[in-house]
Amino acid sequence: MKKTLLFASLISLALFSCGEKSTNSETQTETHASGDASSASSVSVNSSKSTSGIIDAYLAVKDALVADDAATAAAKSADLVSALKTYDIAGSQANDPEELERLQVEATDFAEKLATADIAAQRESFQALSVVMKDMLKIAGTDRTLYHQYCPMYKGNTGGMWLSANEEIKNPLFGSSMLTCGRVEETLALN
Repeated sequence: MKKTLLFASLISLALFSCGEKSTNSETQTETHASGDASSASSVSVNSSKSTSGIIDAYLAVKDALVADDAATAAAKSADLVSALKTYDIAGSQANDPEELERLQVEATDFAEKLATADIAAQRESFQALSVVMKDMLKIAGTDRTLYHQYCPMYKGNTGGMWLSANEEIKNPLFGSSMLTCGRVEETLALN
């Protein structure tokens, strides 16, 4: 009896933590609040078309990881590496070009590591890349609103984040095994 109760409690906690949909309207309200961008903080970023290629390539890798497609993620990482390497810091309107250059180099390094066929290694590199990308885009600007999303269950419950062009949670760190685990932490909104 105790084991059954403990198991049921753990399942309930896991479902609540990851924002899984339920038919219970009370649970849906709580789930919606945890994944809803309106409860997230908002950061104003400069509008910039110069980062469009980087963002497009990053989102293509993210979508491949959401679909559990390591081959496509590896292939799309080449586009991301190219976009990062050709990004013109001098031509940008960034207020901190030295920090932007450091982030560009770091992001490129993580993006190059995505070229592996090991999806677990890709996801780990993608999560690290996402942290750098968020900081980079806050300085360089973006051409669209982006959502910083966070899954508390990633990497042994230490958590992991990524950026998305949509509020809806589609988790690239777990893919189909925990597709909707996560919440919007922050919105990068255009000035």
